[in-house]
Amino acid sequence: MKPLKTIMEILTIAYKDLKEFQRNRIGLFFSMVMPIFLIAMFGYMFPSSMNAVHDVPVGIVNLDSGAYGQQFLNMIHQALNNSTAFRLVDVNTTEEARSMILAGTIKGAIVINGNVSASLFTNTQAKITVLTDPTNTALSAAITQASSALVNAISSQFSTSLISGNLPGANPQFILQPVKVDVQSIVEGGGSYFDFVAPGFIGLGVMMSGLTAVGVALAREREIGTLDGLLMAPISRISIILGKTVAQTVRNLLQGSLIIVLAILVFGVHVRGNPQLIALILILGTLSFLGIGIVATSIAKEQESAQFILGFLQFPMMFLSGVLFPVEQMPVPLQYVSKFLPLTYAVDALRKVMVLGVDVSGVIVELLLLVAISIVTIALGVPLFDRAVRK
Repeated sequence: MKPLKTIMEILTIAYKDLKEFQRNRIGLFFSMVMPIFLIAMFGYMFPSSMNAVHDVPVGIVNLDSGAYGQQFLNMIHQALNNSTAFRLVDVNTTEEARSMILAGTIKGAIVINGNVSASLFTNTQAKITVLTDPTNTALSAAITQASSALVNAISSQFSTSLISGNLPGANPQFILQPVKVDVQSIVEGGGSYFDFVAPGFIGLGVMMSGLTAVGVALAREREIGTLDGLLMAPISRISIILGKTVAQTVRNLLQGSLIIVLAILVFGVHVRGNPQLIALILILGTLSFLGIGIVATSIAKEQESAQFILGFLQFPMMFLSGVLFPVEQMPVPLQYVSKFLPLTYAVDALRKVMVLGVDVSGVIVELLLLVAISIVTIALGVPLFDRAVRK
């Protein structure tokens, strides 16, 4: 009967917190208006310039067994091997390149199609395909720009040889541009910049409310004395924390759903993934941030100190987790910092599911990391909270 009693206590605390949230009309209003304001404001904003990228892995696939295929492969290797922006990764097939982009091993791919040599020998315009990742439009643009510059240089060299050779009967378009770039997204319909930022704003909302909600609420209740009433009731400490966690999880799911609906209806964002998997990511993200918030505020003695600590944690995650701009466009030291931030994995998982439509296997690493962070932080938070309230 003890597990059943604990469950009832958790649900009672969750119901109490949700009723208080409902009665707080101002808080209810701003909690729903703020995500709408944020997504509307940034939905119409686009980055005016791209920062330099660093050591971005790009696949190279040579499907052409003719002389020009190997020649173009050597030219691309020669041009990019000394680059600090891109790192070439040899891939055998186009499908393998698509799979590696989905897995995040590479960020794009240059494909020398199998008919390049045959096309050039018959005076037909040849195509070199660039595969892009729609979850990262800014980075895809950088890869496309670099690839286009390479192909244009190759094409100009070939065009010069054609003109100097006075090739009779050749198509003028072929002479002017023998080789061109064919940019293809790995998913149908491609993606916009807002497809990239929408999952970031969902993760950002989960982070901000998750860090502050339970932690600040506990600090406030402890400061004004209402927490004493809960502690005197025949309710375990873990029931108090988990009850508040359940309430905040419900609120985050509502806010996340609101952002997704607005992004689809107003900005035409395409959600290709499983809604249940998106909800699971939101739940795990909420739990990880709640745990961090509980640990931080259990250390603080008062609400003001708790807010200072949480603000110190929030700002790095807001700007270093790839919410607005790709992590790959940050300085290398900051890229390493981003790997220690749970928001990075929550946002990556949301983008993969919402934009690429991957299943659980495609985000299993991110899910396991969020689970681990949730378990560790909540396991630390409960005894820290218990120790703090006993002082």
